[in-house]
Amino acid sequence: MNPIARYLELRERIDAESARLTAVHGDNIVCRPGCTGCCVNFTVFPVEFFTILREMERDGLKPHETPFDTAATCGFLHEGLCRIYRYRPIICRTHGLPILYLDDAGGTLKWEVSFCELNFTGPGPFEFTDDTLLDIEALNTELYLINRDLVASLHDKKYHENSRIELKDICQKPEEK
Repeated sequence: MNPIARYLELRERIDAESARLTAVHGDNIVCRPGCTGCCVNFTVFPVEFFTILREMERDGLKPHETPFDTAATCGFLHEGLCRIYRYRPIICRTHGLPILYLDDAGGTLKWEVSFCELNFTGPGPFEFTDDTLLDIEALNTELYLINRDLVASLHDKKYHENSRIELKDICQKPEEK
């Protein structure tokens, strides 16, 4: 399977798992349309960038005509909603959920749980298990490997496996890219 197809399959699995975790945690997850606390401008791997670009074009959109507000925390926000929500990258699909990640602060690796500060504010304690967490390390590793394969398949060799592209560059005219 080609890298773009693998990325889309990963994204579908993440959407399904995100929906499941949102249901499992119920009212402890307050993320809803209009909540923009996690929305910031950031970079993505080439596989995400080119997939988003391709999907927008497939749907008849002209990415270079997509408004981007450089003064906003995320330039794709408009009145609290994401202009590219349907195409959003994996990081946007997992924000707010309780994630399991490796923390290397202090020179020692240890597993930690993180989630949006607006979630899980009710009476605790909250106990998390493998069934109630999103293993972000495993997902990021899979994304990295998919991106590595995409970059290796590109003819111009402009990108390498660790390359990142600013998401806002989707809005550039084709000749500027």
